Amino acid sequence: MENEQEAKQRFMQLYAPLHERLVRFVQTLEWDREEARDIVSETVVTALEQFATLRNPNAFLFYLFTIAKRKIYKRAKQKQRITSLENLPEELSSTYASDERINNYELKLALSQMEEKYREPLVLFELSGFSIREISLLLALSENGVKSRLVRARMQLSKLLNGKLHEE
Repeated sequence: MENEQEAKQRFMQLYAPLHERLVRFVQTLEWDREEARDIVSETVVTALEQFATLRNPNAFLFYLFTIAKRKIYKRAKQKQRITSLENLPEELSSTYASDERINNYELKLALSQMEEKYREPLVLFELSGFSIREISLLLALSENGVKSRLVRARMQLSKLLNGKLHEE
């Protein structure tokens, strides 16, 4: 039986290479940077507290991202945020707002309008760097199911970005 310090070291060895992917995943699904930081922190704390229950270290990636996903959706349900381009955050509507920040806002807005079953694989693949196989394991889908959802997600995102958002 390992002591608490050894468990923390083992946890950090598994967590360190996944940190950036986790941050990108959370920031893509959570608009507010402070909220995203809080979710990442809560995810790490929860994962560390429950680390002893993880039987297979090879499942750590899925364990960590499942915790993050649950925390994101729990917060979203609590807030029930409704946004539109007419209600741009003040920092985006200023004359000093960069095109990149506005484009980032439009992307996040479009992603928020997508069905979860399409948004999630797209974010995991395109923004968090997961492989098709990893996504299939994480979402309990076949690899072909993931590929199909990615195609549909890209089509839906394209329509949202090129259609609805720019018509307003």
